[in-house]
Amino acid sequence: MSDIENLGVSVEEYLDGLAAGIDVLELKRLEARGIPTHLALELMVIMPKVIDGTATPEEVVRGLMIMSPSLRQQIE
Repeated sequence: MSDIENLGVSVEEYLDGLAAGIDVLELKRLEARGIPTHLALELMVIMPKVIDGTATPEEVVRGLMIMSPSLRQQIE
């Protein structure tokens, strides 16, 4: 069983984020891995497309670059 992460998100913040179309918990997880907010939000748009097979090759490469710390420096 994995440990529960405390990402400091209240229920109200989570629900407000969902109302705005943002999974705040996923955003906080990505930020905890060192991904800046603007890139984390972009990655959250790309990931569902990759999963369902509708992502363009450019989106796949962009997502990989965002996830890789060494390649992320080229984006920023």
